This record gives sequence, C-alpha cells and structure tokens, in this order.
Amino acid sequence: MPRTVSLSCARVVIGAALCFALSTSPLAAQSCTQQGTALVLSGGGAKGIVHIGVIEVMDSLGIRPDLVVGTSMGAIVGALYASGYSGKQIDSLARSLPLSDIFRSFQPVAPRSLDFLQPLLYWEQGERGFNLQRSAASTAEANAITNNLALRGNLLARGNFDSLPTPFRAVATNLADRSLVVIGKGDLARALRASYSIPLIFPPEKIDGQTLGDGGLVANVPVSVARRLGAKRVIVSDATAGVADSVGLDAPLNLVSHLVAFLFHQPSDSLGVSDALVRGDLTGYADFEVSDHGVERLIEVGRQAARKALVRSGCTAAPIAARTLPRHLDGFRVQGRSDGARSELRSLLGFAHSDTVKLNDLAERLRRLASSERFAAVWLNPRGADDSVSFDLTVQRQPPRTGGLGLAYDQELGGRAWLGYSDHGLLGMPVEGSAIARIGTFRDALQLELRGNQLLDRRLFNPLLSVQLSHEDIRRFDADGNTLASASTRELDVLAGYEHEYHNRWWFEAGAIGTSWHDSTRSRANAAGLAAGTYQVDRQGNHLVDFNAEWTSVFSRVNADMTLPLAIGELHVTPRLRYGWGDRLPSQLSYILGGDEGFPGLHIGERRGDRESYASTLFTYRVIGPLLARVELAAGATAVGGDLVPRDGWIAGARAGLGVDTPVGPIRAEYGYNSMHRGTVFIRVGRWF
Repeated sequence: MPRTVSLSCARVVIGAALCFALSTSPLAAQSCTQQGTALVLSGGGAKGIVHIGVIEVMDSLGIRPDLVVGTSMGAIVGALYASGYSGKQIDSLARSLPLSDIFRSFQPVAPRSLDFLQPLLYWEQGERGFNLQRSAASTAEANAITNNLALRGNLLARGNFDSLPTPFRAVATNLADRSLVVIGKGDLARALRASYSIPLIFPPEKIDGQTLGDGGLVANVPVSVARRLGAKRVIVSDATAGVADSVGLDAPLNLVSHLVAFLFHQPSDSLGVSDALVRGDLTGYADFEVSDHGVERLIEVGRQAARKALVRSGCTAAPIAARTLPRHLDGFRVQGRSDGARSELRSLLGFAHSDTVKLNDLAERLRRLASSERFAAVWLNPRGADDSVSFDLTVQRQPPRTGGLGLAYDQELGGRAWLGYSDHGLLGMPVEGSAIARIGTFRDALQLELRGNQLLDRRLFNPLLSVQLSHEDIRRFDADGNTLASASTRELDVLAGYEHEYHNRWWFEAGAIGTSWHDSTRSRANAAGLAAGTYQVDRQGNHLVDFNAEWTSVFSRVNADMTLPLAIGELHVTPRLRYGWGDRLPSQLSYILGGDEGFPGLHIGERRGDRESYASTLFTYRVIGPLLARVELAAGATAVGGDLVPRDGWIAGARAGLGVDTPVGPIRAEYGYNSMHRGTVFIRVGRWF
C-alpha cells in the first residue's frame, strides 16, 4: 500500500516544485540589531520538521540570525534556511519532496535486474564480503534526497559554508573517539549526510579520513558549538523529546528510536537572559515515521511554540545582498579510479551536451540517482568563483554483486519461492548478468538476463538479452467453479533489445522476440516478432503502470495495468484498471480476470480469455499499528474473441478483510462475494510474484 510519509501526487508536482524552489532568488535577509545571533537547530529525526514552523515565525517577526548551527534533521533544515530559502519555501519543499522520507522505515527491494522483487533475505557484496542488507533505511534514497535538497546551497557555497547567505555549520561525531566535529567546508550535501548518520539506521560517512556519525551523539542541541563560533545570543529550536519511560518492543523502529534516545540524551546547555528557547509539545510523535497529516501538525507545533518564545525578539529588518547562482560549467572530474564512471555520470547528470549548469535538470537527475543500481552516492564537491563552477565528484559505487530470497503463500495457489543473483560487472566488463529461479505449485520459471551499460553518442544505451524457460499447469474450472484437470504447458522465450530508464522511475523496453511452446491443444509451435513495453515502479517495487504489446507470426497481444494510489488522511484509496486484448493467444498467455489477485468470490484463474476488462478500487485504513482494514470493490469480464471490450459476462463483486504489514511482507485474510452469488476466502502471505 502507499507510504504514509508522502502523498503519491507529490511525484506529479515534484518538477514544478523544484522549478519554483531552485529558480527563486534568495530573499532579502533580515538581521537582528544585536550582532552575533545564532540559530541553533537540534536533532530529533522526523520530529525536526518542527524547525520549519519556527523559521516561518522568525521570518514574520523580521528575525535573521548571523549564523546557523544544526544537528541531524536540524542540519538539513538549517542548511536550507542558510541557503536563502524562507520558511514558506522550506515548507513547500518538505511537501513536494519526501523530506521526512530520509527517516522513514525501509523494506528491502531487489534491484531492477531482479525484477524489483521483495526479498525475505537480501545480501550484497560490500568491502568485507557478502553481508545481509539492513532493513532500517534506504541509504541510496537518503543520499539522493539530500543531494537534491542541498543543491542550491552547494552551488552558492562552492566548498565554503561561510559563502552562504547566512554562514552555516553542521555538527557530526568522529566515531573513532566520539569527539565533536564541526563541518564548515566541503560538499554541503555530504556534510548533512554525515550529520544525520543515525546509528542502527544509516552507515557512517567517511570525510577527510574521519568516520563520521550523527552529531546528536555528542551535541544533539549544539548550543556550545554556536558559543565557540562567537555567538553572543542564541535562538534554540529544540525538537528532542527526551527518553520515554517505556518502549514497545514489538516494532523494530520503536526499539531503535528508544535506543537512539539514550545515545543522544545529554545535559542541556545553560541559556542566558538574551537567549530564546523554542520547544513545542512533541508527545506522541515518532522519530522515524511521519504521515502527511503529521508533517502539517509538526510544522504547526513549531509555529505555536515560536510565537510564544519569540514575540519579543527585539530585532529589525535589514537586507543583505542577494547571491547569484553559477551557470557556467568550468570542469568535471571523478576522484580516484573512475572505472568508466566519468563518462556514465557525464551523461546521467546532463553534462554531456552543454557547459551550462541547468539547475532544475541537475536537481531532478540527482534525485533519480536513487534508482540507479550503479551508484550509492555521488557527491558534487563544487568549486569555483563568480559565474563558474567545477565539480570534483566523489563516487560511492553500489555493491557489485547482490542476491535475494523470497517466499509467498496463497491459499489457492500454494507456496512460491524465488532465488536471485545479480553481478553488475560480469567478467570485469560493463555488463550486468542476473538469474532468477521461481518455484511454485503451479508454475516454475528460470530467467537469465544480460544488460549492457554503454554510451552511444554520449547517451546511455542499455542493450538487453533475456531468456526464460517456464513450465505451468493451467488451472481449469467448469461453469460452476468446480476444479477440472489442469493443462500442462512448457515455454521458451527470448528477447533481444534495448532498455532505458526515464523520469520518475519510468522504464521502456523494446526488441525482437522469439517464443516456442508446447501445450495440450497444440503439440508444438514457434513464433517470432517484436515487443515493446513501458512501466513505472514505485520505491517499494510495485508496478504502478504496466503497458506491453507483442506482434508475432502466430499471435498478437496488448495489455495494460494501471494503479493510482491516493491518500486522504489515514484512508488510502487505490483505483486499478486492467485491459487485455489478444488474437490467437496460446493458453498460457490468455488473460485471467483480475490477474494474480483474482476476482472477489471466484477462484484465481477461473475466468480466462483473450479479452479482459477489469476495474477495482481498494480502500485501506490503518486501524492500529500494522493492522489494516481492507475493502475492495470490483467489476469485470473476460471473453474469447468478439469486440475489443467484452459486452457480455460482466460481474461485480466485493472483498473485505484485514491485513498486517510484517517483515515477511503483507499478510491478508479476506472474504469475497460477487453478483453470481458465489463467495470465497482469500488468504495470502507475502507479496505475490
């Protein structure tokens, strides 16, 4: 189901939000009449969103500090503010970009080469051999979001945080001796990444030979840092909530949050009469999970607390000079051994065709690096002066080899398992090889693929060769739904073509196909032709859009499957449309009404045909914790031959029950009933594949 952290429609407006945020000139800044005022923003995980509300009130009161110091989430919000964004603009960014996604829980998802399957176990080859992947947070996702958010400030600072509209410092911890590290130079995004490297959630970041962790380990409310940097007055926004008396051990992130609270708990620094402390009531807010409604509530908590604490600020407005963003690309290199990364990144970041830095395009391309299977992080390290900037990229590669194991169970279809392996540098070449074995009660398959990462005319070109062997026992039923003997089929499919990723996790695939099969109605048959398809995948590996077309010497087929997840408060609504058309389809390629989900009240696979029209809407509501209430309404029909859309045989149905999100995937127990006056129980464990 959709994440609770951000509205699905945010993906639609992300481009417009980036254009607004990156092209807006820095505001005319305002400075307190008392010089040496520092804004100190604490850590606090996702609760640090309250800082946005505090900054909005500061803007309204004409308060502009001379220095910003931040820890963890306070560093992220503080860097945006120091870069010239107003509180309102940061608010807009927090809603259009998944700012709180940095601290969200994460369920491992296999890469594209392993069909975005959801593994029960997922391992990767790191610096010290193969290790199980942690399921706390997506490091590549967090790196890409941070790069995107910090882009304006990174280009303004160009290695010196004193060059920002307001000087800025990020606080981190040297994990070798737990000493305080104050970062004021280098890549701004990387400094933020080090500052929020929360133990048990993110791996530490290595900068200048130091292994850095979350600054909250030594200075979660870094007042003393601001004092040492010369601040005579501090305005403190405190998003910490202390250590709870009890903790729920049933939820892993709750336990992590409790342990982190112990690690980050420190005595409070003393404040003087001219200082201001802003602290709202954060009771009941989690460190790592925030809903869309929760983001608004946290910002309002910050507004209310700031109005009470800052109403007598004693500050007046005074403009500072606006800063011009560099536009000319003066140089581009990759540190260390590039291993072919320079040419690839030159294309991925849009530097292949122009020496002009296009901010909106670069921001979007940095964001898309999250879906790259080749780079875990790309830090820009901008340098330069005036209108020019050069990039000295620090690149962190994704693990070269990965593997996964997944399981699922369905009451009707039985158990299924998959085992996959992927090598991103097969035989030392820029070729990715993968293998996936799927084993189940009714269907077995072995899929082998080779993908190339080549540059053609300075653009990435991804040739693809795919071979699949499969065996399926097709379930058959009579008119009353009674089970008949199954029909056995064997099939060999080959695709030689091209694959490419576009914006917002859209993929395109096309090529020549060949297929050979044997079934109970045709002793043996072969076909050759062309195929093309496009699909969009969300960050949980779910296909939101799937469109495919095939034309062969024997059969033709076109099918589309689309879902549109929406969130209305705690209620999630997911409409779905399916359509399929085929001509002379072999039995194993015929359409099942409702696909793998089946139709309410019918057996899965009971209605097959070479035409399918299906529509459904799923309503889910989180009752308590991971427990979900689910109601699905559906209507559809299948047919053999005839009109493009079946005219007869339409049925309607509903399915209702409960679901639970677990580490092994969703568990569902539902009952379905339809207009044919038939009902069935639906029980499924894990995400089907």
